[in-house]
Amino acid sequence: MDHVRVTQILSAARRRTDPDDYPELPGLRHAHGLPERGVGSGRHVRYLAQQEVDLLLGHEAGRGVYRRLEAARIPNPSAEVIRGVARVLRLREHEWNELHIALFGHKAPKPLDPQAGQAVTCNWQRVIEQHPAPAYISNFGWDVIVHNQQADALFGPMPGNIMRWMVSLPPHQDSRSRMPDWEQTWLPVALSQLRGAVRVQQNNATLRQIEDEVLADEYLAALYRSNLDPYLHPDGSRRLMYHPGERRTGVMNAAAAEPMGSPGARAVFMMWTPLDSESARSLAWSAEPPSVCGGA
Repeated sequence: MDHVRVTQILSAARRRTDPDDYPELPGLRHAHGLPERGVGSGRHVRYLAQQEVDLLLGHEAGRGVYRRLEAARIPNPSAEVIRGVARVLRLREHEWNELHIALFGHKAPKPLDPQAGQAVTCNWQRVIEQHPAPAYISNFGWDVIVHNQQADALFGPMPGNIMRWMVSLPPHQDSRSRMPDWEQTWLPVALSQLRGAVRVQQNNATLRQIEDEVLADEYLAALYRSNLDPYLHPDGSRRLMYHPGERRTGVMNAAAAEPMGSPGARAVFMMWTPLDSESARSLAWSAEPPSVCGGA
């Protein structure tokens, strides 16, 4: 545990609070025998006191749970306590991750806000729209948030949900004809991604609906329940893809990233090369992992 960093993150967030933003606070203070704010000691504190954070968390006034947490004196705090504190202090997503790193040495397994990753900043939108290669951003449920004209031309047009397109679910029942190696590369990878995403966000309505439709199809359900290889992201993917505008098949190479302000979203940039070109032969799909540039 990084004791100094835990204290820095929590104390800075607490000093950013405004007690007036917590209408339940006066009643909680009264119920626990504390005087009104502005009376007695602490009347000059313009942000939440440590004791008030405990009250908002539902703890007894004298337990000092939050005080010990802010002082980094709880070695392994529960997920319930951490999420409760983050909710009360209204941590931003990057602070939520920084707190987990300071406490446990890794990023948070889930976003603080269930709706995180549903939208991206205007800067990301401009980057996607102005990029010369086909590009799009999808949220955690694979709904497409933003895409450019090049992606529209490649997908012909861009689907509203990229997972539905990859799995060939309505309204994209015919999309598999656009993926010549659909059964070998597109489908197993997509189903593996879907299964992993459902495990992470079991209450995501979009993911659940897609999963239900997959399980309702005998062929898809058998593959979905099989021993699929784990697959975390599309970065470095190389697959065959038919370009309707070009009217020919090519190799699609993808580079993917997660916008830092939208955890769970995926920004995907695609390079499509005609299959009969010299460059495509060197980039064509293979079972080998993608090469890494710039390594030592």
